[in-house]
Amino acid sequence: MFTYMLRPVLGFIEWWSGLTPWFRLGVPVALLALSGILLAFGYVFVVGWGLGIVLLLFSGRSDAEKKGYHF
Repeated sequence: MFTYMLRPVLGFIEWWSGLTPWFRLGVPVALLALSGILLAFGYVFVVGWGLGIVLLLFSGRSDAEKKGYHF
C-alpha cells in the first residue's frame, strides 16, 4: 500500500551501502563531531545528531563484504 513511499528510502540505503567503508563511517562521524562542536558553543543541531546516528547505523559492512566479496 505504501511501497511507493519506501522506494526513495530503499534507493538511498542501496546507494549508501555501495560507497567505500571509509566514506560510510566518515560522514556520520563528521556530522556527530560538528553537532558536538556546535553544542559546545550553545547551539543544538538536532538534524546533525539524527542523521549522524541513522547513517552510522547503516554504515556497517554488508554480509557480502563480511564474506570477502567486493563488487
